[in-house]
Amino acid sequence: MIDDDEIVGEFLEDGLDDWVSLHNVVWFTTRGEITEKSKTHAMEILGRLYSDGLMVPGRLGDVGFEDWPGGVSEWVTRSRSELDELDWKPMGAGFRLRLTEHGEAIAREAESRS
Repeated sequence: MIDDDEIVGEFLEDGLDDWVSLHNVVWFTTRGEITEKSKTHAMEILGRLYSDGLMVPGRLGDVGFEDWPGGVSEWVTRSRSELDELDWKPMGAGFRLRLTEHGEAIAREAESRS
């Protein structure tokens, strides 16, 4: 079983190459089993990414990635709302995550150790 640190590490590593899709978030946090428990787990991981300053949610806009306004609590609420609207099956839709400078530094450090 993959633990939370490995999931976070996977998102950080993926974020070095591209913005992380909501589909990947759902897959890695639920392993395809959408239950109330796995939804809670997904939200805990998103909350950790946001509160630890590792990743920021947003959308692809006219000028590239556009961060959501607000802060951690608004992002968590909005993330859950969007996931619920998509019935937890984003299939390419929904928000994405981008690395912060802090998240990128951690990802590069981990990359250099492997």
